[in-house]
Amino acid sequence: MSVELTGPVVVGVDGSPAAVTALRWAADEAALRELPLKIVYVSEDPGPRLGDGEAQTALSSAGHRVTEHAMTEVRAMRPDITLTSEVLRDDPAHGLIKESESAALVVVGSRGHGGFHDLMLGSTSLQVSMHARSAVAVVRPPAAPEQAGIGAVGRIVVGVDGSPQSGAALAFAFDEADRRGCGITAVHAWLGPVTTGAAGMPFVYDVDTLREQEETVLATAVAGWHDRYPHVELERITMESSAAAALTEQSMGAQLVVVGCRGLGGFTGLLLGSVSQALIHHAGCPVVVAHLRGEAGE
Repeated sequence: MSVELTGPVVVGVDGSPAAVTALRWAADEAALRELPLKIVYVSEDPGPRLGDGEAQTALSSAGHRVTEHAMTEVRAMRPDITLTSEVLRDDPAHGLIKESESAALVVVGSRGHGGFHDLMLGSTSLQVSMHARSAVAVVRPPAAPEQAGIGAVGRIVVGVDGSPQSGAALAFAFDEADRRGCGITAVHAWLGPVTTGAAGMPFVYDVDTLREQEETVLATAVAGWHDRYPHVELERITMESSAAAALTEQSMGAQLVVVGCRGLGGFTGLLLGSVSQALIHHAGCPVVVAHLRGEAGE
């Protein structure tokens, strides 16, 4: 059983090495899902200062050169997929968000230049990840050899907290694992209460009871999906840890790490706080931010 996705896989390119890596990953993903691939170059409008015809022509020519080179590379590696390209004049984030409205998946690299300058450090990555209507894949380089064996090697890692958004992450993760023929490691991270009781004394809680409760959250969340995909081997990990640390560690050597665009508990404010920043900067594999279809992040 698989999740039905419509529309193409859209990949943002700018000619940078990271964009080439993202392009190749996107081509493989399009082939895996038997979907068309759309290559998009977004050039920010130069405005009235550089808005003369010569400048506009130069920008357009640069974009077409990049997309044509990208199409040539994809045709050589994946001649079986349907391929299109487009050069847009827009704010890079806005252009990709608009593309996500009709896309099955939007793919970006972990660094960029030109229209995608500082893609994973500045506003573009956060805006696309937060507001896209489709899932967004950030293609990071693989973990360093000395780290590649410490995580869920060869598996898909998914962050789970019981929220509807992590349900979207589970849907993507199980469908992807089904297509790739690999296992899933579902991770639920939790931290004990940090509040204080009377007279400023530390709040006392039963660690074993809390751990059992958190294990139940994870088991309940994955049960329905595992029933739908019984042949996908599932590993459940519940740990007292920050979500950022848990997911980053498990991502080392993994094929993919998948998270929702919002969450509860350790995943609250996923795209505004430390969890997303940790994964974007330190994950040892590509990162997918899943969205509830038809509902953009806020």
